[in-house]
Amino acid sequence: MNIDDLQTVAEQAAKMAGSFLRLLSFEGLQIFRKGKSDVVTSFDMESERLIKNHILMYFPDHIIQAEESKIDIEALPDNIIWFIDPLDGTKAFLRGNFAFVSMSVAAWDKSGVLAGVVYNPFTDMLYSAAKGGEVRLNGNTLHSPKTCPIKKARLLIDFSSSLSDPLKKELATSDLTGKIGRSYRLGGGISQHLMLIAQGTLDGGLFWGAGRKGQFWDIAAAAVILDRLGFKFTNLEGKPIHPSDQVFDQLIVAAPKLHKEMLNWIAELKGIYKSPD
Repeated sequence: MNIDDLQTVAEQAAKMAGSFLRLLSFEGLQIFRKGKSDVVTSFDMESERLIKNHILMYFPDHIIQAEESKIDIEALPDNIIWFIDPLDGTKAFLRGNFAFVSMSVAAWDKSGVLAGVVYNPFTDMLYSAAKGGEVRLNGNTLHSPKTCPIKKARLLIDFSSSLSDPLKKELATSDLTGKIGRSYRLGGGISQHLMLIAQGTLDGGLFWGAGRKGQFWDIAAAAVILDRLGFKFTNLEGKPIHPSDQVFDQLIVAAPKLHKEMLNWIAELKGIYKSPD
């Protein structure tokens, strides 16, 4: 299998589905509730259908794992699996916050993510990378981040409301107390947030969820993009992320030296506030 072909097809699928989304009218939008605080729209489902059909046209024997068509990964034979999030940031989309809406398309096998694309169809920014290759933003090469100590770092810090109040206060004011350089808290899909780190707008990110949200398709494409740029992308214990994990909303991403400082900081916070893993 030519990895470049996987990357090309991922780019084509995302661009095609993105063009479709830009043409849709909100008058025809249907909204379905999947859970207490989780919704899906007819736009999500149509975007997924277009991406899946494009991939299967070129790779009919590949497996699709997507937000609206879940499968049991452990039960599958050895094969390439595509992880698709057809509209990451649905709530931001419904609020008209299009800057933080994107689609994520990634090809994976047991060696890891082979190729991945994150595309925001409303800003027309396409981030793309393949295993062993360079990272591109709209065809232009992105470069590895500069080393930055935590006390000067611009960090995206996103945390669950279910964490203890003292811990939430510490995370929310860590820039004011001098623990880190500056913190940013934004709404929208995680893949677009991670691309702010990839492009150098931010130095790193801490996502401290309650262990109940997120799926691998949310971060699969971002994982290969960040890896190719030299970032470390792990859970809060510093372990690599794998599709079979149970938790995908507790993450650290940063250049290696900064990642180590953040890992030590989190371990210290856990000891002080006895936060649940």
